[in-house]
Amino acid sequence: MKISIEQREAVKKRLLEEAARHFARFGFDATNINEVATGAGYAKGTIYNYFRSKEELFGEVISEAARRTVERYQSRQISGSARTALKELAEADVSVLREEESFMKILVSEALNPRSENYDVILTHLGPFIEKVSKILEEGLEKGEIRTDKPVAQLSIAFLGMLTLLYVQHWKTGGIWPTLEEIPDLVVTLFIDGAGNEEVKS
Repeated sequence: MKISIEQREAVKKRLLEEAARHFARFGFDATNINEVATGAGYAKGTIYNYFRSKEELFGEVISEAARRTVERYQSRQISGSARTALKELAEADVSVLREEESFMKILVSEALNPRSENYDVILTHLGPFIEKVSKILEEGLEKGEIRTDKPVAQLSIAFLGMLTLLYVQHWKTGGIWPTLEEIPDLVVTLFIDGAGNEEVKS
């Protein structure tokens, strides 16, 4: 029996939710996608009607989180400087992380693991977030707020990397420093201003 587009989307959504739980609990390598399907209440093999591989499934879970971050950012109707916009985007990201923290730990672990083959998958599916960072930086560039000697694409990855490492620092210190509340302002301050003292002349 042919299912409707709405039913298909509902099944896909359920599979992604279950996949996020499995990746969070077992990690990427130990997650079995047939068990994701049965855990979601569907027959083994159902998942292949929606995703071609575990890597694609993992990527789509990442994409869903990235889209939610961007949607929350856009709902705030931000106006002003690149600094303000980046901070608001980081705050939106932290809000999504709070809801999916166990999965986010697996995502970060895979991204920082030099032996993982998922780095390209991760970067590709973080596209909505990276594109939003790039747009903010491009607008800041036009206003003279962002340096012109580095490509926006590289600056966007640098911002993502700094945010990621601050999450790791938060987890490794048991939330002592930085707290999640501190991260948005901290990452933007370090990214925009750096650690140098502007009063010190070279």
